[in-house]
Amino acid sequence: MSTKEIRQEANALLASAETSLEEGNIESFEKQIVDAQAKMAEADKIDTATSELKALKGDFNKPVNTVPIASNDVAVHDADDNTSRTKASYKPASWVKGLPAMSQPLWVQDKMGITEKEQAQFQTDTFTKWLRSPSDDIFWKTATTDEVKAMQEDKLVSLTSVTM
Repeated sequence: MSTKEIRQEANALLASAETSLEEGNIESFEKQIVDAQAKMAEADKIDTATSELKALKGDFNKPVNTVPIASNDVAVHDADDNTSRTKASYKPASWVKGLPAMSQPLWVQDKMGITEKEQAQFQTDTFTKWLRSPSDDIFWKTATTDEVKAMQEDKLVSLTSVTM
């Protein structure tokens, strides 16, 4: 039974309690009021439990891999690497070559420099703009040169790795 139905039953009990009061039947009135209060308390408990369950499900669905899992990544990951604090442009040792800044794993994004973080944000924003544009043609006609470069970075990286 849903909480909406339980609350409707409580409202029906209140209506019949009002009728009992008008008829002068105090015992029936008091019993119906107590029953209505119990139904409302039950509905409140169910609603509270449902909201707690939703919150817990949300916590369990969050990504938890802010540190590397694969043994290859663990070997090059340095948890104490603070070089990004002193260098604006810094790619940590765990940087995945061939991936743009926005596609780097979370633990790499945490350690990379400010320049790379800004680049990742710009790439993400450009991708979102492309995704939300009415059509590809409209995006490519209105895109700035930096946005075109950001969207084609994967092609540029693959071309340079082939030619070298």
